[in-house]
Amino acid sequence: MAKVKQRNWLLLITFVLVFSALVILVTTLREDLKTESCVYKGVEYSVNDPISEYEDGKDCICSNSGEIVCKEEESSMSYEGFVNESMSFTYSFGNYLDKDQPNLVDAKLVDIQYNNSSLRIVIERETLCGDFNETPVQAGMYKLEEEGIVLTAITNRDESIYGRVCLIGNTFEIQNIILADKSRFSVSYQNDQGDMTNFRTCFANGNIYLNGDVFKDSESNSICTCSGPEFECEQL
Repeated sequence: MAKVKQRNWLLLITFVLVFSALVILVTTLREDLKTESCVYKGVEYSVNDPISEYEDGKDCICSNSGEIVCKEEESSMSYEGFVNESMSFTYSFGNYLDKDQPNLVDAKLVDIQYNNSSLRIVIERETLCGDFNETPVQAGMYKLEEEGIVLTAITNRDESIYGRVCLIGNTFEIQNIILADKSRFSVSYQNDQGDMTNFRTCFANGNIYLNGDVFKDSESNSICTCSGPEFECEQL
């Protein structure tokens, strides 16, 4: 009799473990998979498309997670001129920060690559995340100006869902940008409150360099250091 009870307990524990593993797997897959559209009132919207009928006409767009993100009413940020044409935008969790409130103003340029009219920019910034490394829903856009590009991202900061200060990464990959005739090219990030961060990049030899990068200028046969937007060179 005791063996039968023990066997039943083992079966019950096995069932619970298998069920828990399935729940974790489904949750992870739902978090990792990005959709290509949102559906509202039977209408399908592509990523970053405006959804004017949502929330009484607030400035809302479709995020690449399949959720609708809206600009906060108190925001002074204007999205006029920002687009998502030929752009892929992704976001990822970095780590939690031991502080009460995120610094929403500053952003850090982590990596930038320009090759064959393709521009890839990776930044890090602070925001609020949920538990279990859950990043807030976001949607990215960019705006080309005379001497540079401005990046932005609408971020859901609903504190009933996201309440832990964290560091996140944003990756903007933009195609069909020609910079061959640019003598200089600035890269900036504007948050959803309108605050601007200029990353002080340099443009030389058809490439974009981060502030502090050292590179060889083949035209002048010099070693140069980026002090964005200018660079200082020493003859070899």
